[in-house]
Amino acid sequence: MHDPLIGRQLANFRVDRLIGRGGMASVYYAWDIKLNRPVAVKVIDTRLRGNPAYAARFLQEARSIAALRHENILQVFYAGEEDDLLYFAMEYIDGQDLGQILKEVSAAGNRLPYEEVIRYGKAAASALDHAHQKGVIHRDVKPANVLISRDGRIVLGDFGLALDVSQGSLGEVFGTATYTAPEQARRSSAAVPQSDLYSLGVMLYEMLTGTVPFDDSSPASVAIQHLTLPPPRPRNLNPDLSQAAEDVLLKALSKDPADRYQIGAEFVAALEEALLQIPGTTSETKAPTPRKLSPLLLASGIGGVLMLCAILAVITALAARKPLPTETLSSTPQKENLVALQPSPSPDEPLLTSTTFMPAAPTGISPTVPPTASSTETPTASPTASPAASPTVSQSPAPTTSVPIDVVGEVPPTSTPKYLTGRRFLLLYNDTSFYMLQTDGYGGLIAPAAFERLDGEGYPVNRFDGDAWAEYYKTTLKNWCSRLEILDAGDYLQPGQCGDNYISSRWLKADDPGIFWTTQENSSQFRVLWGREEVARCEIATGECEVYLP
Repeated sequence: MHDPLIGRQLANFRVDRLIGRGGMASVYYAWDIKLNRPVAVKVIDTRLRGNPAYAARFLQEARSIAALRHENILQVFYAGEEDDLLYFAMEYIDGQDLGQILKEVSAAGNRLPYEEVIRYGKAAASALDHAHQKGVIHRDVKPANVLISRDGRIVLGDFGLALDVSQGSLGEVFGTATYTAPEQARRSSAAVPQSDLYSLGVMLYEMLTGTVPFDDSSPASVAIQHLTLPPPRPRNLNPDLSQAAEDVLLKALSKDPADRYQIGAEFVAALEEALLQIPGTTSETKAPTPRKLSPLLLASGIGGVLMLCAILAVITALAARKPLPTETLSSTPQKENLVALQPSPSPDEPLLTSTTFMPAAPTGISPTVPPTASSTETPTASPTASPAASPTVSQSPAPTTSVPIDVVGEVPPTSTPKYLTGRRFLLLYNDTSFYMLQTDGYGGLIAPAAFERLDGEGYPVNRFDGDAWAEYYKTTLKNWCSRLEILDAGDYLQPGQCGDNYISSRWLKADDPGIFWTTQENSSQFRVLWGREEVARCEIATGECEVYLP
């Protein structure tokens, strides 16, 4: 069926296509012909157009929301009425909503890493605190209204049901039953700022346990449960949660608004502190478990002596430059053979060590242009929908003398891929560039990953740490690439699989010790580490390698 709005122009906005329909409105992708940028236009449903009271309230709420200026709030550019149409023109976010991400994670039988839970929670809480300070209550906080752009920006959208406390509310506006606070379920106009924080609590409960506290096919039944039943204890659903984390979630879901956290930042800070109380559980990713000595050795006191002997044997073997037996290969080289990665200086700032460009803004993604040694200007990205969505250019501190990396515990090498149920990555490389594309799985940390060139005897000689990427963006995303390119080398691979989707980029000088993948005499392989554990070895000559990470 033809949509009569497609192709129509509303004020400065040419309506191009339908994005989605909801119970009260339809959202269209449109083009601002005056400012030459994409926008999202939300048109109120036909059933509500003939109600003068609703039209007046709709425009008043639009004015209130347009006054909200915050990096985590979807910006409203314009609200208008044309013929019988009421509409918003809003910032267009090219990405996913949190609801879609949670479905993908759940379908894979996983839960979000704690760091991601806190990152989403902080963004939503900051947006709500700002709105509440301005006298606006959202009243429909849920994962589908938390949008994540391709460059990782998190915004709270769809204030279409928002209440300006100075103006009152239409009583029939209810919100989404699964995330609605008890007082709002009784009467929509009874919503208070802590009603939004209750909804945020339901979202965080869902992210940490994999399910919402109350669910039913009947919205009325769910509302009654919110009003009358205590939520299931989170630790019964996720035993890895601490008691402190459970206490925080249950406080956020108190029936009485006065018993909840009064400020979103306070709520998320308490949850973050609670999640960090248990070592190793701040993320789904856990460090490899050290090998344990037998009780007999511990009891007899011989364990310490044997450990010392093993360390001396490793040092002796490294000094003699002989390959270690397979069962005792160290995961890092001897101190004098390897120095810590020092990022290369940017071409226009020779006294700085590195320049990293974040992906382009969600409204007009374009490839990041690499710097050149002769350039005098920092590359810029294409125009974006709002200043908050602009790319970030960050530079690292002034260079220092390279510091040797300490030798760590022994880890046997592996000849077969590990973590085959984890995130799948395709490594693509030539002599001038290296690209790491996540092809499957949910987002996860990049910092624990590392890459080491191996010499002809199997010893690491060059190393690049994922920390260098994580300094600017901590996680990987499906169908996005992290890249390394050698300055002025030319002939960059720039694989088609990456498109314009670069989540983090580094440009290195030709003599940078972090270059591990290029053709070099007496070196035919590099290996991939996760923490201290070797997870894969890759042949340099092939230009391609498959790797799985937790």
